[in-house]
Parts: sequence; C-alpha cells; structure tokens
Amino acid sequence: MVKYPYMATFLSLERKRLGLHQSDVYEKINVGKSTYIRWEKGNAIPSDKLAELEGIGFDILYVVTGRRKELQVIDNGSLISIDDAVEAAKYAAREAVKSVYQAKRLRKELDSTSQFDVMKSLELIERAAAVLARAEITGELNTSALFEALTPVQKKDA
Repeated sequence: MVKYPYMATFLSLERKRLGLHQSDVYEKINVGKSTYIRWEKGNAIPSDKLAELEGIGFDILYVVTGRRKELQVIDNGSLISIDDAVEAAKYAAREAVKSVYQAKRLRKELDSTSQFDVMKSLELIERAAAVLARAEITGELNTSALFEALTPVQKKDA
C-alpha cells in the first residue's frame, strides 16, 4: 500500500486549523473512525472523499500539496490574498517593534541613552506581531490580548 506521509501531516494540520476533532470529520463525511485515522497516518484518500472534505472547509490543495492559493480567515469567512496577508504581516511586525519599544520605555527599561535591542525583545515582538496581524486581517483589535502579549514572561531560575 502506498503511503503519503506529507499528506497525512497536511490533513491533520488542516483539520486543526478548522478547529475540528477527528470524530467531527469522519462523522461529517460518513467514513469509519479507523479509515480516517489511516488517512492521517498517510494512506491515500479517495477523490470522492477529498471532495467531501473540501465541502466541509478543507483546503484540498493544501492537503495534497502543502501549498495554499489564498488565505482564508475562518472567523469571518472572508478571503484574503497572499499579497494582502504579507502586507498585514509587514505592518504587524513594524507596529510590534514600535509597541514593544514604547512598552519598555513606559516601564522605564529604556532611558534616553540606552539602545533598544530587537533580538533581546524578539519573543515579545513575535507575540505582539501575532495579535496585530490578526487585528489587521480581521479588522478587530483585541487590546487586552495586545497588552497581554506585551507583558514580559518571567524566566524561571535554573
């Protein structure tokens, strides 16, 4: 039997992106639990079942090839082009750096003579960028999530 391990990974990731459990999927497309689990382990998926997976929201191009043509935001169902997603990510990265810089200044971690080290702040910047990219794509800014992202994580002593 031919195995497609890459497709198993993409099938599982796509299911998780949609917020579905395995049981949600195999019940909706009317296959047995063991059949679906075999697909997630790399067994070939029949074309009629690929069509049914697409019917419940799976990006079949991604499942089969690992590539997406466009980004679909599940929350509001709107389609976003790759170019728009890249622009949103660029905007979010730029705004995240500024936000972390401002938060550090407000917390008095930086004074007028100190340098802002982006690499030392990378974890905060990544968390802020995720919140800001989501806001840019969905049009909704969750300020409490941004505030939480800008809160430094306390490092455990070794």
